[in-house]
Amino acid sequence: MATAVVSIICIVLIVLGGMTMSQGISTSADTTALSVEEISVREGEIMRTEVDTLRAAYLSWADLLQVTVDNSGQTKLASFSKWDLIVHYYGGDGTYYTEWLPYTEGAPGDNEWQKARICLNGQPEFFEPDIMNPEEELVILAKLSPLPGDATTGEITIATPNGVNDSISFNNLGYTLLTPHSENITVAGTDYYKLVEATPADGAAITETTDAFVKNEVARKMLHNESQPSRLAKHVFPLTGISEIPAATWTVYYRCRTWGDPKFPKKNGDVNFDIDILVRKADGTVRTTIATNEADAYLTKDEVEIWVTKSATYDFPGYTVVDDSDYLEIVYYGETDNGGPQTGPGYMQIRIDDNNLAEADQTRIEA
Repeated sequence: MATAVVSIICIVLIVLGGMTMSQGISTSADTTALSVEEISVREGEIMRTEVDTLRAAYLSWADLLQVTVDNSGQTKLASFSKWDLIVHYYGGDGTYYTEWLPYTEGAPGDNEWQKARICLNGQPEFFEPDIMNPEEELVILAKLSPLPGDATTGEITIATPNGVNDSISFNNLGYTLLTPHSENITVAGTDYYKLVEATPADGAAITETTDAFVKNEVARKMLHNESQPSRLAKHVFPLTGISEIPAATWTVYYRCRTWGDPKFPKKNGDVNFDIDILVRKADGTVRTTIATNEADAYLTKDEVEIWVTKSATYDFPGYTVVDDSDYLEIVYYGETDNGGPQTGPGYMQIRIDDNNLAEADQTRIEA
C-alpha cells in the first residue's frame, strides 16, 4: 500500500513538473516572439525614417544658429525633447567646442535649442500641430555660448529618437551676406524665390529679365524668370528669430547685362539695376515698404551685351521686426532714366544662384 501511495505521488509530481515546464517553454516562446516583433517594428520604423538638413546659417541679426530640417522619410516625427543636437565650432579665441544642446519650449537660453516652427513649402503647419509630417520642414533656432568666432565654420548633427541622423556645416562670416537663390518658398499660396543668409550660390542658376524696352523707352520694369515670365524677381528671407534688423550700409551686387540691342545703353548714366525693400506678412499682404528704387548700379555704354558685376550702396535705416513670421523681401528692377535702346527691343538681365561664378561676381547683398 505504501508503495502505491509513493508511486501515485511520483506520478503527480511528474505531471505537475511537465505542465510547469511546458508553461515555461510557452511563456519563453511568447516572450521571444514578442521581442522579435518589437525589433521588427523598430527596424521598420528606422527604415522609414529619414531627415535631411537642408540649410544651416548663423543669423548675423540675431546671434542664433538657424537650421532647417526636412522630413524626407515616411514616418511622422515628434518628441523633440528626445532629439539630439550636437554642434562643433570654433569660438572667437580659436578654442574648439563640442556641445550637446538640450531642447527647450521657449526662447533658447545659452546652449539650448527650440522648435521655431514647422512648415510645408514655407507655409506654417495647420494639420497636426507640433508633429513633423513627411515633406514638412522643421526650423530650429539654437543659441551657442560662447559665440562662434568671425570667419569660422562649424558642423551640426541632428538625430531623431530612433537614431536616424544627418549633419551639415555652417559659416559665421562675421558680416551679413544675403544671396538670392532659385529655390522656391510659398507665402500665402504665392511662390517666391528664397533669399538665403551666409550661403553663396549653390543651386540651379536662372536668368531674371525685364520685358522688352522699345526704342527710346524710359521706364522702370520688374524682372522675372526668363523661362517662366509669371515668376517675378521677388526673393524673401524669413525673419524667424530676428527682432531687429540693424541700420547699416548695404552693398548690393548685380551680375548683369543688357541684351537685344547693340546700342543699349547708348549713353552713360541711363541704364541701371535697382531694388525695392519691403516686409511681407505671412498672410501675403505687405506690412511696410522700407525703400523703393535704391542701390542704383549703372552700366556704361561700353558694357553692352556682356555679363559684368556692378554694385551700389544703400544706407539701410534699421527696422524693428513686428512679427517674426514676416519676411524681408527684395525685388529686382531694371530701369532707363533718360534714353532707352537705340532701336529696340532691349532687355536687362541679372544672373541668380550661379555657382559657376566666383563668389565675388555673384548677385548678392553684403552689410
